[in-house]
Amino acid sequence: MRICVENLSFRYPNAVGTALSGVTFTLEEGSFTTLCGTSGCGKSTLLRMLKPCLRPHGELSGEIAPALSDKDAARDIGFVMQDPEAQICTDRVWHELAFSLESVGEEPDKMRRRVAECAEYFGLESVFERETAALSGGEKQLLALASAAALRPRLLLLDEPTSQLDPVSARGFFDIVTRLNRELGVTVLVAEHRLEELLPVSDHVLVMDGGRLIADCKPRELLGALPVGHPMRGALPAAMRIFACSEEQGEPLQDGSLRGEPPRGEPLQGVSLRGEPPRGEPPRDVPPLSVREGRQCAAVIDYLRAHKPPARPSRDISSKPVLTVKELCVSYGRRLPDALKSVSLSVRGGELYALLGGNGSGKSTLLKAVFGIVKPLGGRITRCGKIAYLPQNPCEILGADTVREEVPDEKMLEKFGLTELSERDPLDLSGGERQRLALAKLLLSEPELLLLDEPTKGMDALAKAEFAELLRGLTGTAVLLVTHDAEFAAKCADICGLLFNGEVVSEGEPAAFFGDNYFYTTPLCRLAKGITEGYV
Repeated sequence: MRICVENLSFRYPNAVGTALSGVTFTLEEGSFTTLCGTSGCGKSTLLRMLKPCLRPHGELSGEIAPALSDKDAARDIGFVMQDPEAQICTDRVWHELAFSLESVGEEPDKMRRRVAECAEYFGLESVFERETAALSGGEKQLLALASAAALRPRLLLLDEPTSQLDPVSARGFFDIVTRLNRELGVTVLVAEHRLEELLPVSDHVLVMDGGRLIADCKPRELLGALPVGHPMRGALPAAMRIFACSEEQGEPLQDGSLRGEPPRGEPLQGVSLRGEPPRGEPPRDVPPLSVREGRQCAAVIDYLRAHKPPARPSRDISSKPVLTVKELCVSYGRRLPDALKSVSLSVRGGELYALLGGNGSGKSTLLKAVFGIVKPLGGRITRCGKIAYLPQNPCEILGADTVREEVPDEKMLEKFGLTELSERDPLDLSGGERQRLALAKLLLSEPELLLLDEPTKGMDALAKAEFAELLRGLTGTAVLLVTHDAEFAAKCADICGLLFNGEVVSEGEPAAFFGDNYFYTTPLCRLAKGITEGYV
């Protein structure tokens, strides 16, 4: 499906500014387009404008072609939301696959065939009869995609679909989306913060800022298209960031942004924006999009060998633990496998401990057990001092009408960048903004131990970097956070651990932990492996 958007503007009711302003672009038939930008820039609003039944109320102007009827739009445009819980409607997997087909009045014989076909294509046979509530986060997101694909849409819209997935599951999810595009010709538009996996497979990139479209280009042109100092430069693939450093001999900053950027609006000198890097001698003048291309790029290799990563600032960490977990076991029922089998770890005062692991590995269960929400089956938990817990959904601890009512402290609002949002309803904030608000509210109680469950969900690269600095700036507060974001853990954590099969199977400082990992590691670590040491 070919989509043309012309001068699209939108304002929410009673809003001060516009959510979208003069947006114009074209999605070509069968193309794969990535939509990116900082949190709250209008990505989700734009996606919902393309699906008529999901358009929010407000002042709308401009044109979207073709104009489809509700029934045609239901069939031809698939939509996968950021939170699969908000999209799944039925009790069992096969019911959910059939639900979308039932909604458009498909014939029973055709429904059975399509349900079977989708279950096979998306690898859902093993969970076909299971209850949807019992699925892992990755399985739920895959089910949401399969349910949308059952209608055989011509256009597929995805709103940050991997924000709750671990790195391995996220790559598997994008592999399937890419197959739908390449094998079936489905036009894809995906809003996402993870550009490392998406740019190499994208035909086009759209970048939004403050409701406006500031870049509309090929992936290799993105480096030259973004203005100097723009926060989205810190979200570029690791190989492209190092390439830019090599051109200007700048130094990579801790937050992933670059010194020595090219002049505003101009591409790097000598950069070829067409074609793939040739095989043989690694090219110097083509911006690499992937780790593979970066390891073939002479400029990137030379820069990594010539420059050592900046030293990590030391932090004041107590020798006394504020949390000790010994051989913790948690089970949700006799007929279910143990969620945690024998978990042991300790967190010292002022220390940041980041725990990684796959979807369903028990990370959230561990936090709930430490906080007292879940009763352990065995083992011992020793806590010292006041404890605060931020769940995956920050709305669970937000109940006031305005941001200022949630956090009445002006200094705290300013510290967390919430001053300009102080009169907004917390439910109207972006995902990253709600996370910052919830953390600010918890810190008002001055806890000795802070538990964070996927705190960077929905955050852009700059917001993650600022959030990491906030956490590292906490004095005397111990932090135990669980995350799928390896780069965030590498930035902020003092100790990292890997939870697998109900146990913490390895832990260590970020450089050693990620340097020795193969899958659960950062793109920069993959890029530098075997070339130089210390980059994480």
